[in-house]
Amino acid sequence: MNVEHASELAERLLSGRRDAGGAPVIDHVRRVVALVPGRARIVAWLHEVFEYTTISEEALLDDGLSSAELRALRLLTRVVASRSDASYLAHVELIARAEGPGAELARTVKRADIADRMRNPAIRRNGWSPPYEKAFEMLRGERADVD
Repeated sequence: MNVEHASELAERLLSGRRDAGGAPVIDHVRRVVALVPGRARIVAWLHEVFEYTTISEEALLDDGLSSAELRALRLLTRVVASRSDASYLAHVELIARAEGPGAELARTVKRADIADRMRNPAIRRNGWSPPYEKAFEMLRGERADVD
């Protein structure tokens, strides 16, 4: 898959979708894409599709997504709907410690994702917002305790 196709897919699939704070998801995705180097842009464009759409992994692979890019998307996708600091930080720690194909791509995109969320937080109706600063420290290699 090339970057142009990934951007077209993301724009189409995420059109009208809103994040937990009510902002358009595609605006966040565009900002994340602008923060990553060229080799990570495909994953950046698609990093929210599994959380906000029903597109299958097979459909993305059929469209030319590489296995490393798919693994990066799997690492980036939170499967637990829990809204707690502990579950969020456990997910980030999984990305920080991942090895093998797609792991560095996932870390690159997650750092950009968190950097954007620190500037543009998605504050839920109940007032909870993930501990972005702690998560960013984890991805930089600093130890942030997951309580």
